[in-house]
Amino acid sequence: MSGLAFAALVLCLHITAGESQQFTIIVEHSQINVTAGADALFSVLPSSNVRSGSWIFEGRTVAQWIGQNEILDNEYRSRVELFTSNGSFLLKSVNTADSGEYRVNMVPTNGSQTLATVTLRVTGPGPVTGVAVVTNDSTPLENLDTIALSCDASGTVQTRTWFKDNQPIRENGRIFTSPDRAKLTIISVNRNDVGTYKCIASNSFSSDAGQTYVEVYCKYTAKTDGNCTLGSGAIVGIVLGLLGVGLIGGVSGWLVARKAGGIRDPPQSQYDTSVNSGRKGTLDTNTVNASGNYENLSRIEQGARNKAEDGSSTYMGLVLENQSVYSDLKSSRTFGLLTCELFPQMTSL
Repeated sequence: MSGLAFAALVLCLHITAGESQQFTIIVEHSQINVTAGADALFSVLPSSNVRSGSWIFEGRTVAQWIGQNEILDNEYRSRVELFTSNGSFLLKSVNTADSGEYRVNMVPTNGSQTLATVTLRVTGPGPVTGVAVVTNDSTPLENLDTIALSCDASGTVQTRTWFKDNQPIRENGRIFTSPDRAKLTIISVNRNDVGTYKCIASNSFSSDAGQTYVEVYCKYTAKTDGNCTLGSGAIVGIVLGLLGVGLIGGVSGWLVARKAGGIRDPPQSQYDTSVNSGRKGTLDTNTVNASGNYENLSRIEQGARNKAEDGSSTYMGLVLENQSVYSDLKSSRTFGLLTCELFPQMTSL
C-alpha cells in the first residue's frame, strides 16, 4: 500500500509541475465601459516573468516593450502610459473612435508566447474635428449688405464661441448669433466689421477651431486698411464727369454775361476795306438812306455793318466784362457742391 501511495504522489507532482510551465495572461476586465473624455485602464497580469510584449488596436501597434524599454505610437504618445512590469497600459481621454478590441501579446522569459483580448466601449460624444467658418457673401458692400457666418464642424459639438481678431464678440442689435451659436449674423456691414472671425467648437473632452477673414467693400472698390479707395475706372468716370461740369459751367457763365450785356464788340479795323476808292471809310449819319444802308461806304463795309446790327455775325474776339458767374463755378466751394450733387456716393468716402 505504501508503494502505491508513493507512486500516486509522484504522478500528481509531475502533473502539477507540467501545468505550472504553461504561460497565461490574467485579464481583470475583458470589457471596459467608460464615458467619452475619461481614462481607460487595461489591467492584465502575466503568470510569469515577461521578456517583451505589445498592445495592438485594429491592426496598429499602439505600444510595445522589451524589458524596461518601451516604444509608443506617435499618435498615442501623449495619451498612453505603459506599465512594463506587468504589461498593463492606460489610455487617456478616450473618445468614441477608441472603441473596439485591444489585443495584448506577451513573450515570457521561459515558455511560449500567448495573447489575450480586452474590449473597450466608449459612450458619449465623439471628438470635434474639421471646424470651418463659411460666409454667405464674400464681397459685401458697406452699409448695404448683411452677412451670415456659419461655424461647421464634425463630431458632437456642445458649445461654440465666436471671436473677432482674437477678442470675444459682444452681441447687440446689429451683431447676433443663433440659439445654438452655429451662425453669426452682421446686419448692414461697415468698415469696423473688417477682420478675422474665429469659431471654437468643443465638447466635454475635445475642441477645434476655424476662422475666415471678412472684407467689406465700398461701392467702387475694396477697402485698404479700413479705408475706401477708388479704382482706376471710377477715377476716369469722375474726371470725365468733372470736365463735363466745367464745360457746362463755362457755357452757362458766357450766356449769363452775354445776356447781362457784359460782352464788348472787338475793336473796328483801322484799315480801309473799300474796293472802289482804297481809302479809309468815314461814317456820315446824314448819308444813311431809307433802306438803312450807308451810301458812302463800300459794299463790303455795308454788309459788315448790317450784319453787326442784326446780331447775326460771328464774334471771335469776345471779352467778358462780368466773369463773376464763371469765377464762382471755378471756386472750390461751388465745385465741391456740384461734385456732391452729381456724385452723392463720394460723400460717404
